[in-house]
Order: sequence, then C-alpha cells, then structure tokens
Amino acid sequence: IILGSLMALVTFLVPSEDCSAFPVYAQQAYANPREATGRIVCANCHLAQKPVAIEAPTSVLPDSVFEAVVKIPYADGLKQVQGNGTKGGLNVGSIVVLPEGFKLAPKDRLSAEIKAKTKGVYIQPYSDQKPNILVVGPIAGEKNREI
Repeated sequence: IILGSLMALVTFLVPSEDCSAFPVYAQQAYANPREATGRIVCANCHLAQKPVAIEAPTSVLPDSVFEAVVKIPYADGLKQVQGNGTKGGLNVGSIVVLPEGFKLAPKDRLSAEIKAKTKGVYIQPYSDQKPNILVVGPIAGEKNREI
C-alpha cells in the first residue's frame, strides 16, 4: 500500500529478553533510522542479521499504488513480557525505506480489497521530515506472520 518502489526493509521482533525498543523509541532517538553503515537502528535491539522475505513489484509507474508483503521469520513459541508483566505472544512490525519522494498512499486511493487486508495494521511515516520511511506495527505476531 505504498506509492513508488520499495528500497529496503528490515523487520523487527520483540523477544522476551529485550522488550523495550519499539519503533516509537527509535523515532524519538534517531532522526534517521538508517545508520551510516546502512543498517536499520531497530537491528541494534532486534533481528540484527536475521533475513526477512518480501514480495513487492520490481517496478511501478509514477503515482500508482502497490502492495508489498513482508514475511516475518521467528520461531514458534517465543514470548515477550506484556504490559501487565505476564508473558504473551510476540509483537511484530517493520521499517520500510522507500526512495526519496515516495510515501504512503492516502486512504482514499486504496481499493476495498487493500483496505480489508490492512485493517488493524498500523502504518505511519517515520517522521514529517522522512515521509518516505514507514513504520509498520507493532501488531500481534501470532495473527500476522505476514504483513
């Protein structure tokens, strides 16, 4: 559900050993989520070198809407500490870096099918200065192995 072409993606998980670094914390601490090395700052706490899979078009026309699917790899049975202190399922999400000038498609441009697929998936620009970088989630990993 993004205008343009997909440049880079890193998925994050929140394991039970380290549950204090949702993207909102990265947004507050880093003006740009990409380090000088090219690594996404979320990898400091989460996946680090773990590979992810994405299905996206190889090219798109200007001013067009397309869908990208991210497959999130993690072992079944992993838990994280919930807000009430009990263990529960993992939350998942991703950082999507698009080329400059690209941004999230407005809701009025989405088809009914895409709106249904993305219902309950929280997507926002990383910042007003970086509308080409999107934060997806966190959402429940048990129900969302693909986002």
